[in-house]
Amino acid sequence: MDPTSERQHATSTPRAYLDRGLQLEQAGALERALEMYRQVLAQDPSVTEQIEAHIRIARVHRAATAWGKSRAESSEAIRLAETAGVDDLAAEAMNVEVGALQMRGSFDQADNMATRALELARSPRVRGIILQNLGRSAAERRDFETSDRYFSESVEAFRGAGYEIGLAVALTNAAKAALDRGDPHRSLEIGQEAIVLSRRLNALDVLLTAVQNQAAAFVELGNLDDAELLLTEALGHFTSARNYLRQAECLEIMGQMSESGSGDHDTAIRCYSRARDLARGAGDQTLYDRLTRRLEMARASRHGGNAAMP
Repeated sequence: MDPTSERQHATSTPRAYLDRGLQLEQAGALERALEMYRQVLAQDPSVTEQIEAHIRIARVHRAATAWGKSRAESSEAIRLAETAGVDDLAAEAMNVEVGALQMRGSFDQADNMATRALELARSPRVRGIILQNLGRSAAERRDFETSDRYFSESVEAFRGAGYEIGLAVALTNAAKAALDRGDPHRSLEIGQEAIVLSRRLNALDVLLTAVQNQAAAFVELGNLDDAELLLTEALGHFTSARNYLRQAECLEIMGQMSESGSGDHDTAIRCYSRARDLARGAGDQTLYDRLTRRLEMARASRHGGNAAMP
């Protein structure tokens, strides 16, 4: 359905556009979601609706790695929320910027902002999304004890708020952390709950991220056939949605499969190279650095040399 048809199928109220935009955003249809959120601002929105629209536009731009546009929108949302004295929305807007900083590898700066946002947060839902990002930072630093604590607090907050999409994201992130700490069995267990919940909510983007994590866990366990089936599904979706970061992550896992399965270092190198190009274009420094190390290892293995993954 094109944006014009979307407008015809949405009622004329700002809240209806916000609701429809969220459905599209969760399904990974970012351009159509953006159109819905812009329609909110073209109506006569309340201050709260205006702030929410800017937050969601910022979130969509973040997913598309349009950092400047995302920051401009989140800054405007923060300004409006602070002027109106709506602490919860100010915290939520700050959280969008936290996620953008993390994607660019600026974890210290992200944590500082998240700590300030947490002080402003009033509702369990907003506390939960901020705790999620603090957990993500800790997991990236491989401080899994701290990340587990943040993720558990976040899940508790989401359950209390009845915020199911947040719960699906929390479970997906917890599954990824379990995989990073070397526990693929636990990752599969947590990830399966995320998949069931995401399917029920029709949250396609979260679902395919959880599927991607499942594939990575299967690779760790040597189950390459199941991993390949899942990755093909995920990569197709993220390519259609133009989600370059997720594409890069899928290609990274495919490279690992090539190395661990048939020892095909040439295919692995092609996967890592393409993934690194996508990561560089998206501005994800953490992913770019990791793929550079994988490339060095694959090239050294191809030539009979030695390299170690730090």
